[in-house]
Amino acid sequence: MITQERLIEKISALPYGRLPEVEQFVDSVAVRPTRLSPEEEEALIFEYAEEFGGTEFDLDPMLEAAGLEALARLAEDEK
Repeated sequence: MITQERLIEKISALPYGRLPEVEQFVDSVAVRPTRLSPEEEEALIFEYAEEFGGTEFDLDPMLEAAGLEALARLAEDEK
């Protein structure tokens, strides 16, 4: 496993001219959104649909259908 110290050592060993490239990469990683697993996405859709279904904040029909499908799968898994 890499540690901050080891990463700093590796960066320090790079030629000075490569540092802007490293900085650009680090900046891009810092702003990149974290990807959710399909299970996490499904759970979030389900929670939203459960809370806001039938209200003014309801999901569009396609997202609502996805939430209902997730609910059905969860119910089946619990049997």
